[in-house]
Amino acid sequence: MSVFDELESASRSGKPIRVHIRDGEVLVARVLSCDEQEMVYAPLSSSRPERYAVCDSTGFRVPLGSIERVQLLRDAPPAGPAPRRGGSRSC
Repeated sequence: MSVFDELESASRSGKPIRVHIRDGEVLVARVLSCDEQEMVYAPLSSSRPERYAVCDSTGFRVPLGSIERVQLLRDAPPAGPAPRRGGSRSC
């Protein structure tokens, strides 16, 4: 399967994908959209977290030509609301 096909599959399924970028970054992300030019994604984890210090609600972009390889994480649950954490704490 080509990089573009894997990205489209990840976008449709809502499952995260591991992306290896030519500059050495490896990230796990949810694909928000993709076309023949670029991938728009929401990072879940990265080997370079300093790049994502500011939240971008529209997603981050990477040119498709910068992507070396991808791997769909098939066992991961599909995207959905984050589970609620915590509750009330008592001291």
